[in-house]
Amino acid sequence: MAQLSKLSRRQFMQMTGLGTAGLALSACVKHDESATKPVPLTQTSATGKPAELNVFVHIGSNNRVTIMAHRSEMGQGIRTSLPQVVADELDADWDKVDILQAQGDKKYGDQNTDGSQSARQFYKVMRNMGGAAKLMLRQAAAAQWQVPLESCIAKDHRVTHAGTGKSLSYGELAEGAAKQPLPDVKTLQLKNPDEFKYIGKPVTMVDFTDIVRGSTHYGIDTILPDMVHASIERCPYYCGGIESFDDTKARAVPGVLQVIKIDGAKEIPGFTPLTGLAVIATNTWAALEGRKALVVKWDKGAHGAHDSRATIAALVKAPIVDAKDIRVRGDIEQALKTAAKTHEAVYTTPYMEHATMEPPAATARFTGEACEIWACTQNPQGAIESVSQLLGIKPEQITVNVTLLGGAFGRKSKPDFIGEAAYLAKATGKPVRVTWSREDTIRMGYYHAFSVQHFKAALNKQQQIIGLDSRIVSPSIRSLNEPDGRYMQNWEIGQGFNTVPYDIPNVRVRNTPAPTDTRIGWLRSVYHQNHAFALNSFIDELARLNKKDSLEFQLAAIGADRPTGDGNNCDVARLKNVLRTVAQTSGWPAKVGASEGWGIATHFSFDSYVAVASKVRVDKTGLRILEVHLALDCGQMINPDRVHSQMEGSVIFALSSVLFGEITFKDGVVEQSSFDNYLLLRMNQSPKIVITLIPSDKKHTGVGEPGVCPVPASVANAIVAAGGPRIRELPLKNHLNIL
Repeated sequence: MAQLSKLSRRQFMQMTGLGTAGLALSACVKHDESATKPVPLTQTSATGKPAELNVFVHIGSNNRVTIMAHRSEMGQGIRTSLPQVVADELDADWDKVDILQAQGDKKYGDQNTDGSQSARQFYKVMRNMGGAAKLMLRQAAAAQWQVPLESCIAKDHRVTHAGTGKSLSYGELAEGAAKQPLPDVKTLQLKNPDEFKYIGKPVTMVDFTDIVRGSTHYGIDTILPDMVHASIERCPYYCGGIESFDDTKARAVPGVLQVIKIDGAKEIPGFTPLTGLAVIATNTWAALEGRKALVVKWDKGAHGAHDSRATIAALVKAPIVDAKDIRVRGDIEQALKTAAKTHEAVYTTPYMEHATMEPPAATARFTGEACEIWACTQNPQGAIESVSQLLGIKPEQITVNVTLLGGAFGRKSKPDFIGEAAYLAKATGKPVRVTWSREDTIRMGYYHAFSVQHFKAALNKQQQIIGLDSRIVSPSIRSLNEPDGRYMQNWEIGQGFNTVPYDIPNVRVRNTPAPTDTRIGWLRSVYHQNHAFALNSFIDELARLNKKDSLEFQLAAIGADRPTGDGNNCDVARLKNVLRTVAQTSGWPAKVGASEGWGIATHFSFDSYVAVASKVRVDKTGLRILEVHLALDCGQMINPDRVHSQMEGSVIFALSSVLFGEITFKDGVVEQSSFDNYLLLRMNQSPKIVITLIPSDKKHTGVGEPGVCPVPASVANAIVAAGGPRIRELPLKNHLNIL
């Protein structure tokens, strides 16, 4: 199998063509895949400046193929999946492939491993890179043998002449291939799907053995000569400050070297470090002990009285003020007035934290001329930009080395913790490693926004939905960068709230402002998770109100096969197919035992289609999740094994959220601190999970996040089917004992 190589800088330079003869392949990457065109390393722009180049593929004279992995690996398998696309088009032997983790560099195009975008953005680019390298190898062989190009066949790491049978390995051809002009991607003849050797096949993760053995390099594993350690006492109040502090006892702790004050943002948090006191020590334990000895009086600022439960409760009952119409179709007032029946409900979801197994950690070394960073980051280019602004140096003076991520879910795309390490490295003049504790992670997060969702439906005598009036109240992520971020952005509302797939003639969607009292950030599936819970629950309510089967009622509401439009690319035929598939795998409507029930839900997100059916038991002892069936249509799959694992992980992640996920503020401070009061699903609580991946030749769509969205509503709906209450306020732990 392919190897994940760990090289020194000198070894890397040698391997990528500066120290050995070989083929180095580059690309100018753009978001428009059709415009992606490889360019040679020496090509310059019209201004004479070097073009932005990406080295993705190198073939050394030692017959090893090196493929750069430019996205961040956090368990999803992208460090395997994208290189296997290159290897397939290259017709390389996977056992002769080495994969290198790329540093942060704009030459690689978008490196922000977020939003379920990796395969969507780079599948075609990676195919082009492999195909271009293979063509250049064939051209080199044709030139050496003085034969037509068409007679030179590349397969299994060799080029063979069809007429004579003579062949050369890729390593033997590499030097000659490097002299060939880099082809235009428009001229490439890529494989037909029936020729794929690796694409669509369950290839084992290149990190797998290292992860099992514990020999991987995470953010916390970086050790540099003369390195010191930092633990930071951060202000617990949103945009608060330090009124006074006494660090005398902290500096007296053995191993503590100094205490450094960090001044954070006062109004707009962005991704800058939080206000706090950094205890610098010779080891992490001393830094933590010194931190405990600090005496700090905080300036609570404008948000010191924030009570999250009271805020949400007030927004549920608040009158409609300053509402913005986001979408209007038909005449909703007339539909409600003439309806045979109306029904309304309000759903709420709380703040949540990412709760990654690996807390944020970063190490920085600053020489005065350059800053080098090692971090578990999803967005190395974003880290470069942030550190550049923080230290006042140019981006080209900053190097970000990407380590393996022990979970991320969006948290590690935010470089505040990296900025802390860089700032302290400059302040101390030494390499500094900043390690967040579990308590830091829970109490100082970029929290998933709470939501309050109001629905009112109008139904006719045929029990069809003829009108849907909906309103969303939720803090916006734009509050990170704008002082007045009270209204949600269109893309946030468009994540399943404004873009419902139902064929309803009269629709109104409104947004009313919400206060922002903490840092709001994106978490796996972002606003889709909130909206999918509310909408699927409400549809189930309407089905039960009309004594209809929930599946049949939902299929009828979706309506005839069509693209939905209204800014939504959903193909409802594919959406209905995942619903019918999960109904089949679960045996819907299956017979159940006493106090048991099934619930079903579906959602379109990140261009993928997911449906979930959950079976639960609700009795006097509490709630137990028995089974979860999930069907996914994500278009063509690169590595079905990783997609399957992602869906299993999505179910576990979503069950943690719906059952336990809740961050609460009291007097401006987060009440939770660790896994004893911010609970995650335990092994004994995990249900039987059945995943069905629907084969497709459609374009690749998102995988990392779509599986999360329908799970909460499927569980909530199943509780009602089992004879339990209709729960409109998450998490479920506040209403039922979780078994």
